[in-house]
Amino acid sequence: MNELINKNYYPIHFTSFELVRDSGSMAYVAASTNKKYFLRVIKPAFYDTAVSGVEVQTFLQNKGFPVAPIISTNDGKQYITETRNDGDYLYVLYEYIEGAELQKGQVSEEAGELIGKLHSLMSGYTGKLSKHNKHFYIDRYINILHKKKYANVDEFEKYGDTLWAKIKDLPRRYCHGDMYHGNIYKTPNGKLYVLDFDTSCEGFPLYDLALICNMTDYFNYDEAGYQKTKMVFEKLLPQYQIHNEVTQTEINCFYGLIALYHFALQATVIEVHGIDCVDSKFLDKQLDWLYKWRRQCEMNNTTK
Repeated sequence: MNELINKNYYPIHFTSFELVRDSGSMAYVAASTNKKYFLRVIKPAFYDTAVSGVEVQTFLQNKGFPVAPIISTNDGKQYITETRNDGDYLYVLYEYIEGAELQKGQVSEEAGELIGKLHSLMSGYTGKLSKHNKHFYIDRYINILHKKKYANVDEFEKYGDTLWAKIKDLPRRYCHGDMYHGNIYKTPNGKLYVLDFDTSCEGFPLYDLALICNMTDYFNYDEAGYQKTKMVFEKLLPQYQIHNEVTQTEINCFYGLIALYHFALQATVIEVHGIDCVDSKFLDKQLDWLYKWRRQCEMNNTTK
């Protein structure tokens, strides 16, 4: 990688690369003699969505929205492509921003306004976005469960169909798609940045707000998570609405989008880590989580 990245692509000579994360993409802190940068290397399975994400981020960067600035190559491109035996890899270099990812307890009204501004700006985006429909949100997971020959797949399928019937007619516009607290970065002076646009899509805008407000424990059901989530949502929604109209129908479906997140995220995790990364015991626990969430939503007269 050192040889590739230093091969006259950038007006920078890099002296070291420190791996800090390895999942769908590999993330490095890249250093020159006197400055640090952030480098993402996206794997072949996510190449197309990453290119789309770079295009979205470039649009937002040009509009002055707080994203990590992409550093262009010497010939003005926003990324480098490397072809290996297993496919094409995408390299994207960013300015290094001092700070840290938000923690769940740090989510404030500012995040609601930030997401509101993002959605408002993206209403003027004319580039191509993938459309996330029932296949993406629910059926990917159901198909995986069928391949695993999971005993209770019919229960997941019934739950998913019922859930989709309640949310399928919600407004569709730009959606970041992975707006959990770890993708909002806070600098020491308090400025917030949005990261990782690889899952940008035409989907449910309120899905982004559901993810940032989600205070539940993904693995272990905790009844307190519902009330904590409700409190954050009520705090962020007015700030979000400064920039975007939200219908009462959308608000009623907010809690259902958290259930939807379990289907979509679980499918993505299995696609990245392989079909054997979860067993039947874990899947049973996930199903139980969803049933408990539905019961608690019914008790509070909210859509689940």
